[in-house]
Amino acid sequence: MSDDYPLDLQRVAYSYLERPNRSVLALLDRHIFREKPRATILDVGCGCGANARVLRTRWPDARVIGIEPNAEAAAEARAVCDRVFHGTLEEWMASGEDVPAVDALVLSDVLEHIADPVQWLRATASLPALAHATWIISVPNFGVWYNRLRTLAGRFEYAWSGLYDRTHLRFYTRKSIRHLLAYCGFEVVATRGTASIVQSAAPFLRKRFAGDLESGNHLALSGSSAFRLYQRIVEPAEESLCNLWPSLLAFQIVIAARRAR
Repeated sequence: MSDDYPLDLQRVAYSYLERPNRSVLALLDRHIFREKPRATILDVGCGCGANARVLRTRWPDARVIGIEPNAEAAAEARAVCDRVFHGTLEEWMASGEDVPAVDALVLSDVLEHIADPVQWLRATASLPALAHATWIISVPNFGVWYNRLRTLAGRFEYAWSGLYDRTHLRFYTRKSIRHLLAYCGFEVVATRGTASIVQSAAPFLRKRFAGDLESGNHLALSGSSAFRLYQRIVEPAEESLCNLWPSLLAFQIVIAARRAR
């Protein structure tokens, strides 16, 4: 896979090496589960369920509903989600399935794939099921330090995943994503950044796990003892450092937001 051309979109339909998003989970803990352990979470673009697996372990009384357009990933997510709909959020709403009231809507790496984010955010916010939901939104940070260096060097090559994901249609910074949400009628209640130092080595990790990706094991990181050690010792310190200056040091900007009254 590593020798192929990423913009050949038909070559590999789903090319992600998944990991749970520590910042998304932290905001869910603080703004949802501390008050409502039995909350209903709608995870749009849930992938193979990396976040849902942690949710199921930490908050076993929570209800997790996944929406995933890729059939392979949706099948994997069904092992840990209460329900998974194969398709888009719009298709789920039009399917006739029962749509429960949602306490939190997770959009982890979704908005950068939306061609018209203003229209999409406004349409989604109007759904009755989300009337009282807290939105947890994660987008890649175009202003992260290593992208500034690459841009200064005149480099911009699409990749299988990450900031230069071949399917990204929009690019955001900490300032621009906050401006977008305010324009669409949201109030930001918390902002975090995800660690970027080890993330900058993602192309090397993909080469290390290329065989797993070819075989469809998109959750191979969870079986790596080195990655578990990183999660336990290195990532918390790295994340604390990145949150000192998230506009520069964070790989992702992660926001908790609610519809403004």
